[in-house]
Amino acid sequence: MIERRKVPFSLDEEKFSTQKVVTYMIFLAFYAVIINVLFMTQDQSERSMILQTVINLTFLAAGFWIGTSKGAADARDQMAKMLQPQPESKVTTTIETPAEPAK
Repeated sequence: MIERRKVPFSLDEEKFSTQKVVTYMIFLAFYAVIINVLFMTQDQSERSMILQTVINLTFLAAGFWIGTSKGAADARDQMAKMLQPQPESKVTTTIETPAEPAK
């Protein structure tokens, strides 16, 4: 197939550009809430709730990355096992011919 575009199309860059913008907007909103609660309010229960949420999200993110890394390693190992050449089978078959009928 002949490539007609002068610059090769990068699917990865197009795919992740929208995700980057959305992720940054979510982080910005999250940080704004944290700053507002921690520095602008005097309610101790709200502060402890926000701090517990931050701790929970930190552990969730760490668990995600650890789990993803472990899952990827398992998948690589399984794929390597599948791609290894299998030894030829040593099974031999014998075909028995029926005995001649007695005359």
